[in-house]
Amino acid sequence: MGRDGNDGPWSTFALGFGTPPQYVRVLVSTTCPQPWAIDPLGCTTAPNCAHRRGNLFYKNSSSTWQDKGLYGLDEELNLGYGGNGNFGLDSITLGYPGSNALTVDDQLLATVATEDFYLATWGIAPRPTNLTKPGQNSVTFAAEDAYPSLLRTMKQQAKIPSIAYGYTAGARYSTFPFILTALADFVVLGLRQVPASLTFGGYDASRFVPSNLTFGFAEDSSRDLVVGIQSISVAGEPPDQALLPTPILSFVDATVPHIWLPLEACEAFERAFGLVFDANSGLYLVNETQHRGLLTRNATLVFTIGADTTSAHKLDISLPYAAFDLQLTAYPNAPNATRYFPLRRAANDTQYTLGRTFLQETYLIADYERSQFLIHQCHFEEGLPQNIRAISSPNATNITTGPSSPPKPSGPHLSSGVIAAIVVVPVVIFTVLGVILALLRRRKRRATKQASCDDSPATTTVACSISGEHELHEDQLPLPELHDFAKDPWEMDAGIAAVEINGEKPTVHEME
Repeated sequence: MGRDGNDGPWSTFALGFGTPPQYVRVLVSTTCPQPWAIDPLGCTTAPNCAHRRGNLFYKNSSSTWQDKGLYGLDEELNLGYGGNGNFGLDSITLGYPGSNALTVDDQLLATVATEDFYLATWGIAPRPTNLTKPGQNSVTFAAEDAYPSLLRTMKQQAKIPSIAYGYTAGARYSTFPFILTALADFVVLGLRQVPASLTFGGYDASRFVPSNLTFGFAEDSSRDLVVGIQSISVAGEPPDQALLPTPILSFVDATVPHIWLPLEACEAFERAFGLVFDANSGLYLVNETQHRGLLTRNATLVFTIGADTTSAHKLDISLPYAAFDLQLTAYPNAPNATRYFPLRRAANDTQYTLGRTFLQETYLIADYERSQFLIHQCHFEEGLPQNIRAISSPNATNITTGPSSPPKPSGPHLSSGVIAAIVVVPVVIFTVLGVILALLRRRKRRATKQASCDDSPATTTVACSISGEHELHEDQLPLPELHDFAKDPWEMDAGIAAVEINGEKPTVHEME
């Protein structure tokens, strides 16, 4: 899983902007309706900046860029974020270089330099964008004379069955062992982290525990995914130590990493976990002594949510302390490589937000044609195949699987009435665990092994090459080979599952 971000690490996806595609690593935004790439102006002096920010998009090097001008970024203004973007139309490619990736032409996007949005952003909200409203030099939204979102364009071009998606942010702390290298006398193991997952026009039923709790969209289309947080507690501890004194309505938003709560709730967290507020950064920084204590305690926080603050129909979402164990890198007004707890003090109720931290353990299904969404507890199980389910449009008659009752995983194949699924993997890095004794043996025999390989017949060449060094570094990401979904959708290539993109017929597109 890509370890990206200055407030993470977070699981990222790869998008190609322009012609030919320039590939960058992006984080999903469930609020923004356009993708944002990092402009070269955002990396003028800092060393290794382009890599840290997920690579840059040089719009002047794209033969299909159509410039539309400079506008303000009207996203997350209530949380203090800001900046400008150079907007334009260009091609967007979903997938990795060398694959039969899906490309959508003439799509609105922006290049940004502000560090408020440190990584490129993949806006998947379906609202249209209006850049031409008289007397206003900012991005606004209107149904007429507006640029459609990527999600709506894909629906209009019959590439997905509905204006809907399923998403979870991934959990870098949940890992599964796998065999990275296997020889006759020893095994080198790796840890596979749980990546983010994004499905357009459907969802992956293998990623969550189904619930029957359905939410209606809020009236404000820019803050539509609102839930009632009825309580926050620590599992196994007395209920009088509740961390949310008063129930609140909160916006679910993958754009930002933090959880924004009222001051009295933040103070309850401070007492419960010994957190100390840092006024310079506005964050709760965690020193090494605190960190060791929090790891030892290993508390699980339980968020009880409902359609409102009093509904008897509610759902518990559990987050382990590991979900809050984050680190800052090149973050404004904070020391470098500093641990922090992703809790923010909200000034008023417009700032109450459940950010990307919450979505590590939460699977979100949003159906914009029915104006409803669902939230489920994530389910992590090694070896469980994907179970991609389509969400039909309300007027469709040949697809019966809808988000109101997510089916239990029953196997990897879709029924004949469901539109065929297409999957692409996110940027992936594996943590290599070497068995010390085996590595020492390998060093001692390296010269002998090489000599025997030189004289070995072709049938033993693969075994010899496997015994060589196989180190994976963050700045040397492997590009996965893509395979045909109908033939082998779960084949692993160096530990990375991937399948071919095919945009010729309506499909459910999953980025996982």
